[in-house]
Amino acid sequence: MKPLTEGLQRKPNSHTGRAYDRMETEPGLDKLVHNVSGLKAAIKPLIRWAEKQIPEKAHKTTSLFLYATAGVRRLPSVDSKWLLDNAWSILKNSPFLCQRDWVKIISGLEEAYFGWIALNHHTGMLGARPRKPTFGALDLGGSSLQVTFESNEHVRNETSLNLRIGAVNHHLTAYSLPSYGLNDAFDKSVVHLLEKLPEITKAELVNGKGKLRHPCLHSGYKEKYVCSECVSKFQEGGSPVIAKTSLGKGGRSGISVMLSGAPNWDECSKLARIAVNWSEWSNRNSGIDCDLQPCALPDGLPHPYGKFFAISGFFVVYRFFNLTSEASLDDVLEKGREFCERTWEVAKNSVAPQPFIEQYCFRAPYIVFLLREGLHITDNHVIIGSGRITWTLGVALLEAGKALSTRLGLRTYEIFQIKINPIFFIAVLFISLLFLLCALSCVGNWMPKFFWRSYLPLFRTNGASSASVLSIPSPFRFQRWSPISPGDGRVKMPLSPTIAGGAQRRPFGLGDSLNSGGGIQLMESSLYPSTSSMSHSYSSNNLGQMQFDSSSMGSFWSPHRSQMHLQSRRSQSREDLNSSLAEAHMVKV
Repeated sequence: MKPLTEGLQRKPNSHTGRAYDRMETEPGLDKLVHNVSGLKAAIKPLIRWAEKQIPEKAHKTTSLFLYATAGVRRLPSVDSKWLLDNAWSILKNSPFLCQRDWVKIISGLEEAYFGWIALNHHTGMLGARPRKPTFGALDLGGSSLQVTFESNEHVRNETSLNLRIGAVNHHLTAYSLPSYGLNDAFDKSVVHLLEKLPEITKAELVNGKGKLRHPCLHSGYKEKYVCSECVSKFQEGGSPVIAKTSLGKGGRSGISVMLSGAPNWDECSKLARIAVNWSEWSNRNSGIDCDLQPCALPDGLPHPYGKFFAISGFFVVYRFFNLTSEASLDDVLEKGREFCERTWEVAKNSVAPQPFIEQYCFRAPYIVFLLREGLHITDNHVIIGSGRITWTLGVALLEAGKALSTRLGLRTYEIFQIKINPIFFIAVLFISLLFLLCALSCVGNWMPKFFWRSYLPLFRTNGASSASVLSIPSPFRFQRWSPISPGDGRVKMPLSPTIAGGAQRRPFGLGDSLNSGGGIQLMESSLYPSTSSMSHSYSSNNLGQMQFDSSSMGSFWSPHRSQMHLQSRRSQSREDLNSSLAEAHMVKV
């Protein structure tokens, strides 16, 4: 892609005067109802041009779409169906891949949406990491204006549209303003001037003899003009003007009027303002003050905000006057004034041959007032985009993405738009958490057992402290047990130790009393005599007693060596018990 400004600085096509790098034909499809030869003349050159742009080996796999917009949207359903059916009969014989449902009419909302995608793809805002603010799109066509911008909040109405690209959600507001395109806007100026004529002059329109002096046309200009908007306007008033319709330049159908130039810049500017003000063309009794609110917007439509790219028709006007994207709207007005002051002969020879040269005197003030007063968009919030950016690029991007994902066996982003009942979602989440807690609990109970050792390590300490407690890990717990006497004076050692005296099992810890009968505390005494007369007593019920005094020899006395046994909570054989006997140590002074 080339920079946006490059498109404005390029010279137009020398043969057609077009500012675009694409093929266009005149007139639009809406002007070709029941005109088979005209329809072929409009479509076949496009197909031949595409055949040259696309390699021949890729023709059969290249999709061909025909999307009709505002001009066909407003036609009666019978006429629009005729156009689409006959267009399909032409396209199906082309070398490209085409289906009947690819030939259709799209809504104004879709048209705006496609333009927004094309713009933000071109500027690199779609899929950007980190996320960047997107641009709003103002797509000015021949019949309508499409407005699209992203909003921060998700709203639900007829103008809202949600787009998800990857993990990014875009909440769009989009709407179409019919009859605000460049061609229809000029039509509205003609309608307004006709309404100011005396009734007798209107009657002359029946025979195609109507004459009209237009302040936005050059001096010396005089040509027949077919007004399409005049048909619907005067039909509403019951005028017999609709008795005669004709085809004018570009195949436009409508009422024939002879227009002559009567250049007046101030009057032309007023006429452009009238074409912008929606209240002038609605059934409202009171007009809209364009200084107080955007007067191109009907009631209820969201007001545009943010930064916008003005594309298509806006670009065409800028390019016609050789203006760059840095030019202000005041520069457009100045260029328009200079152009209007030229005679028709000078004006038409000053530019390359192209359609509607005479209308640019009107188009210059029209796009300025449309932005400033109709939409309330200031100069510093609008950028004139390249002619490469049109809604058709948005269609191509979306359809190419669908085709690629299908060939790769993937789904599009639409799979993420699954509606889930909140209650069901919460229930599934709760059950998942419950299973997780149970799993963690089982693992927590299993892990300590896994690390338990089958024997109790013996601790031997020769510390200098007078009374330090040995800290033993909690998984290892000790029990007191007593020998069993069979009555013959011998002592029998039980396989499973029992707790004597019904003593309660307690772990070793600082909280146990030194004289408690239910637990055992292991403490160390000093290996050296103390000058104090304090005695340290270690009692353990019937296992024995040891007295220590500084003035006498202390000894650890045990009733029987074999009675001093230590065992862990795990069951062990007698051999294991004998191998883990704790020996008493005699302390001598």
